[in-house]
Amino acid sequence: MHEQARVSNHAARWMTMEPEAVQEAAIGYEVEESERRASSRAIFPFLKLPRELRDIIYNYTLAIEDDRSIRALRIERRNLKYFQPSAAAILLVLHHEYFLLNRQVAREALEALFKNHTVFLSCGPFVLKALLEKIEAQSGPGRQWLQWIKAIELDWVTFPNLTHYPPDRDGGRDEWYWEADDDEPGPETTDHTGHYDEHDHEGGHYDDNFYDPSNPELYPTFHPPPPAPHPPNTTNNPSGPAPPPTPLQHTSTKLTLLITNEVSPLFHHLAAHTPALTSITLPLYFLSRASHRLRTATRPAHTLPLKIRYWVHVAVHAFLMLLSTQSPLSVLAIRYRPWDIWATMDPADDLPRVAQQGVWFDGRDADEDAEREGEGEAFRAVWDELRARGFGGRMGLRARVRHVPWDGNVDSWRVGDELEVEFQREG
Repeated sequence: MHEQARVSNHAARWMTMEPEAVQEAAIGYEVEESERRASSRAIFPFLKLPRELRDIIYNYTLAIEDDRSIRALRIERRNLKYFQPSAAAILLVLHHEYFLLNRQVAREALEALFKNHTVFLSCGPFVLKALLEKIEAQSGPGRQWLQWIKAIELDWVTFPNLTHYPPDRDGGRDEWYWEADDDEPGPETTDHTGHYDEHDHEGGHYDDNFYDPSNPELYPTFHPPPPAPHPPNTTNNPSGPAPPPTPLQHTSTKLTLLITNEVSPLFHHLAAHTPALTSITLPLYFLSRASHRLRTATRPAHTLPLKIRYWVHVAVHAFLMLLSTQSPLSVLAIRYRPWDIWATMDPADDLPRVAQQGVWFDGRDADEDAEREGEGEAFRAVWDELRARGFGGRMGLRARVRHVPWDGNVDSWRVGDELEVEFQREG
């Protein structure tokens, strides 16, 4: 009826016009009608589809491999400042902004993401825990959303320089007065200056550890230790006072503080608030042969760089969650990657051999272990930490190791072969 009335109005107006004007108006009408029909065909009535078909489309879209770099997919600390929990806000923070068409589409897409796909979370442990708490803080559907999450992948591309950790909250400075130390020195000689700098990835761009005193809610609450006692009188002590801690000891102290104040609380939160979480994926790294040789000779207690030691501790927490009979976690997947381009070209690990012989390095074959000396340092560090907590042997776990050769795509963020290691409980 509306279409007939519109055509009748046009015809009535043309009857009062000159023939030349009528012809021109008719041409304009045809152009307008053509554009209108094209426009109506271009707008697909997506929400008129049954929910089952919409879910197929959501899942198909989410299964498409994202070719953006992991730096582009990071969650920044400053995102917490204005974050208000909604399906659209969560999708935006997680970089699935292509679903932000309307609220209904956002809610349905978020459900598909959490229930059927691995959620990639590249941020520090405090930021992730704070984000999860904000999602479930209000009386809305946030708590239900978190109960849908089945699989997560952890990363922290903006891992900070721990020289500035934790921030001094009183004066707005970047360092505690009681632990102002120098950077942990780079592991390589001048032949590769810069490439092996542990904090080279920070550059001049966004720093996850940047401290703004006006936003204390963006950082965990730290309590400085009690003041150190006065040193004893060493006048009659021929050996003199004890030497001060080295920069490496200071850095290790700060890493311990990071684990205690951020990593442990995060895993306690995951265990308590994500009851459907069955899979966690995280990275570990292997060094180049030259870097491993040099670090072993110059710093035997810190063969692994600081960031790898951080991920060792995260892996330990994930294993403890996997080993708990109270946890629904059934799969722990580790992506074993080259630490840098030099590790890609000359890895300390023989990846095909590791894939064939496994990652336990538990001495069941003495000849084999001697041949594999220097391999799997990150895994060995994980096993050492778990043994220190009372876990021995293979802990009732089985490991499936798969060698993933590099596909040669130089535009990919992943360059070089890696291993995919999947741990599950026996039985």
